[in-house]
Amino acid sequence: MQQITIASQPFTRIRSFCRSLMEENTLKFGSDAQISNFHFISYLCGVLITINIRFLYIMSEVGSQDKDEEKQNYTFECEALHDFIAEEETDLSFKQNELLVITGLRNDGWWEARNEDGLTGLVPSTFFKIPDHVKSIIEGTFHSEKEKKNSSSIEFRSPSRKVKQILSPELSGSSRIAEEDEPPKSFMDQFSMLSLNQDILPKGFRPSILFELVKKNSYYNLGNFMAPKLDETGISFKDIQYEKTLLKPNATLLQKKINLIAARQIPEPPNDFIVKSRHIRMCFHDGNKVLSNIHTVKAKWSVSAPKLWMFSSKISAKDSCSEDGEIFIKCNKCVPTLGILFELCISYENSRGISGEMCSGWAFMKLLNDSGEPIKSKTNILKIQDTEPFAAYLFNTDSQGITGFFRKIKDKQKLSRIVISICDPDRASNQHISYLPSCLIGPWSCIPILSMCRKLTAEDLLERNSFDSIERILSPFLASMPRVLNEPDLVDALRLSWATVVKTMNADDIRMDSTKKKVFRDLFCETVFVIINSNNLPPYVFGNSHAENARKTEIDRLLRIQENQEETLPLSGELEFLPLSINMLSADVINLNKGAMFQ
Repeated sequence: MQQITIASQPFTRIRSFCRSLMEENTLKFGSDAQISNFHFISYLCGVLITINIRFLYIMSEVGSQDKDEEKQNYTFECEALHDFIAEEETDLSFKQNELLVITGLRNDGWWEARNEDGLTGLVPSTFFKIPDHVKSIIEGTFHSEKEKKNSSSIEFRSPSRKVKQILSPELSGSSRIAEEDEPPKSFMDQFSMLSLNQDILPKGFRPSILFELVKKNSYYNLGNFMAPKLDETGISFKDIQYEKTLLKPNATLLQKKINLIAARQIPEPPNDFIVKSRHIRMCFHDGNKVLSNIHTVKAKWSVSAPKLWMFSSKISAKDSCSEDGEIFIKCNKCVPTLGILFELCISYENSRGISGEMCSGWAFMKLLNDSGEPIKSKTNILKIQDTEPFAAYLFNTDSQGITGFFRKIKDKQKLSRIVISICDPDRASNQHISYLPSCLIGPWSCIPILSMCRKLTAEDLLERNSFDSIERILSPFLASMPRVLNEPDLVDALRLSWATVVKTMNADDIRMDSTKKKVFRDLFCETVFVIINSNNLPPYVFGNSHAENARKTEIDRLLRIQENQEETLPLSGELEFLPLSINMLSADVINLNKGAMFQ
């Protein structure tokens, strides 16, 4: 009865409208005998056109109301995949494997639900296993809402609920206050905004989210995570503890070694796109936000087999650390959904001369098992998803109906996939990793250098005038170390110089940690500190072969001066130094937590 009543409302309104027009017609034309038939027919046509427009408008209005009511009143039962603790009064807490009744779908990813006790509230949609018969309905709702976002402004959650920014990392102090005015964006909202610029990309490729994060925010660089940060109290430094005057190891539950083996059947862009670089960007991710720095590994490929990406398992001191396929990972945030997000990216230049980076797919590898322990050593074959990041967990796009053993093998060979092995690090490397910050991803070949940088950082912080001193720390190493670690070619220069110096040291000096730290500090100040402040060094641009070659030429020239001349590089007459600044020689303790001096 309700549907009949709703459907009859437009006709009732049209009949009343026609009756009013007839009364007006009688009043206007009934007593006038001189009105011609032509004028009356013209007026009648105008009335019919007006009725038609009114009818279409009323029907579209009622149709949109029916869709909204159907979406809000649709109910189904879902099983929770993980625990969720209510963050606000309108949220509903639940446990893993608990059955909840979804009573309404929302546009922002938060659904209205009811538990067995009759309590209602908002729940995150990504925490549930959606039944198969419901996926098609939700998928249609998802695409319709996506079209609305492209034609209008992005809608956020209701004003009564304060939305958290889940794409950016957790900030504290002044950094959080500075970003409260910015509209929060979820991981999928960020992708939708990037999709607006997808006109220049070929079919099957999407904008890279991780590339945009690295490009716009220096927070996700390796140097920023290696720089000392104040903890939540603001009176001590995070992840830096001492045993007397030495840095205390900071071991975490998750310390692993990952080896990128190969990526197969990766789509190729059209011929009018010039490929400059093929690489993988990766980071820690919990399904909602990025938890660590974003690390990049360049791939190797051949012209005869461009769909096969290969990675170097062992690199020498002369090779670039950005080509190191062996990676260390360290994380102390052991949430149930913790894993590594891999984005397969291509740097390109199209026929119009526009350069950029696009993503050909993504993969996600969980790092914890169901009991919350780190996964065991094994080789994983991960399927490359071509959808929006983590959208495949909501809407399963796998092909159905494949039967037969040989057909499954044949179809599996056609799928885009990446082969990755994970294992425990050796004892010596594990000891080096324990000195690093609690959440970090980096090249395996740079572990000794990063460990030494961390020890020198703790040493410089300990030599302040007093515990609560906020004066600038006179340390060229601490002032320039974050920027050096952000530029891989400078890390390569430091790694090559350090490998050469270690060969000349005797066994006793190598075992003495104090001697090694002194030699490393002197080497840092005589090489990369001078190179990074050279006036002839071009700025670093990832994927730009011209800029990379120009930087390599300048770095090699300065290193040859250091090797061939008896005098040190800073005193060489062939060096053009930047104007001297206090920021080159000292670091501001207050700004260490903000990362202002590292941008």
